Amino acid sequence: MSWNEISSTVRMLSLLGRIRPEMFDVFPPHSHRAHLVSRFDAVALNPQPLPPRWMLAASELSGYIAEAVLEADLRGEDQPGWVTEVVDDWCGTGWPRRLPIPLPGPRGEGPQPEPWDVAAAQITGAVAFASLASRLAGGHAQASFAKMAESLAEASSREM
Repeated sequence: MSWNEISSTVRMLSLLGRIRPEMFDVFPPHSHRAHLVSRFDAVALNPQPLPPRWMLAASELSGYIAEAVLEADLRGEDQPGWVTEVVDDWCGTGWPRRLPIPLPGPRGEGPQPEPWDVAAAQITGAVAFASLASRLAGGHAQASFAKMAESLAEASSREM
């Protein structure tokens, strides 16, 4: 897949990474938290706030998906079928109508996770997949990562 065929979202995210390359340092395959057992290990002796839960989970999930796609590509196979299902589940199915305001249900308790946390996790996955797509020379893996980044970026814009 040539640079002109990559979607505008993937191109924009990879250009942002060229401006500040350290933005990709937290995403696979360079994750600095790959050795952590739990998210509390990152702050065990550090009094700072905990890392964002859903964005850290999204980064780890995108790393596992990337490993599966790259391993399949190295073996000369197509990506596993479950990868598409996971990304489709991650994007979510949009609700066809707007709910009435105020929302029915108990007050003070909103949906868990919060919609903006879902959108942040989706854009985290989109940036991770876009960074991987921009680093690959071509082939099925690059096309898969570009498609996953595009679908997650579109889903995150729908959430907000």
